[in-house]
Amino acid sequence: MRKYIKKKISIIIPTFNEEYNIVNLINGIIEQFKEYNYEIIIVDDGSTDNTVENIFLEFKNNKNINVIQRELDRGLLQSIKFALQSITGEKFVVMDGDGQHSPKDIMPLIKELDHYDLSIGSRELQNMTSMSSGRVFLSKFFNSVVRAVISIKLSDPLTGFFAGRVSLLNKKFFSLTSSGFKVLLDLIYSNKSNKIKITEKKIDFYSRKSGDSKLNAQVMFSFMTQIISYVCKGLLPSKLIGFLIIGSLGFFLHIGILIFFLNLKELSFIASHVIATLIASSINFLLNNYLNYYNSKINTFKKVLKSMLKYYLVNLPGILANIWGASFAYNILLKNEIISSMIGIFFDTMFKYFVSKTWIWKSN
Repeated sequence: MRKYIKKKISIIIPTFNEEYNIVNLINGIIEQFKEYNYEIIIVDDGSTDNTVENIFLEFKNNKNINVIQRELDRGLLQSIKFALQSITGEKFVVMDGDGQHSPKDIMPLIKELDHYDLSIGSRELQNMTSMSSGRVFLSKFFNSVVRAVISIKLSDPLTGFFAGRVSLLNKKFFSLTSSGFKVLLDLIYSNKSNKIKITEKKIDFYSRKSGDSKLNAQVMFSFMTQIISYVCKGLLPSKLIGFLIIGSLGFFLHIGILIFFLNLKELSFIASHVIATLIASSINFLLNNYLNYYNSKINTFKKVLKSMLKYYLVNLPGILANIWGASFAYNILLKNEIISSMIGIFFDTMFKYFVSKTWIWKSN
């Protein structure tokens, strides 16, 4: 069993390209914690700017500051969970590294842990001026969805600022295969049966001084798959859910292309099925690259083409099984084009998922 140091506070800050924000944030924390036993763990998710270099230059002699540079299994949720496995304090804090959270709010959250297991820093979404109206709307909408799924009434369950006791870090929390949007959701979900005590405190939430917001289409898609994973009791990984959602879109695209070439171009069933399979597979590849595997996304046009070729080569057995299964079903079992095509698609869907996860978008 791991040992934790009493009265020590572990502060975790995930970073990605925060070179202009992180030094000021760390200095602010140091100023607040002069008389406390603490550690600051910076977990960097593969920054391409000078985030890590700036930390090393400014705080190279500060033994309270540790930097973890992650090269594998990237992602906000995965990085924070990784850092939580290395903490030595009996209480921990997670906060953003973009300067929107104030170091002055850390101790008020920590002090709440004398009476609660989890202390959440909540934003005042009703009077939010540091976020665009679109982001405020999305935050409110996401919050409503979360409250409905995890059955806990919180004003702001999507905040990135919270404090907790190490007793919350159970095996279920670390074993959840979610790769979604917020680690706080996994923390609450994994402790639902423990009847933990949760409190909220209002925090200051500032406008981002530098850099870009991390809220984008990929994050929203990740949030959606994370919520669906909870609905499935955590039995289905969010990546698999994302793969199946995109695969479903690809299925309808496949059927549309199949009908187009069968009826308008008057091609044979097999020829139409092959064309539909190749086009739908290409669209699936691009959507998975952009939405489902964005943490290890292939960026350049040349690399995308190279990876797509690799995708087809490693998935060749699945594609051949797809075509064979559809042909067998159409010629031997029945003459229904749609059902035969569905049988062919079924043969390689799961094959593509495991091959893609292992060989195409493996963490880099």
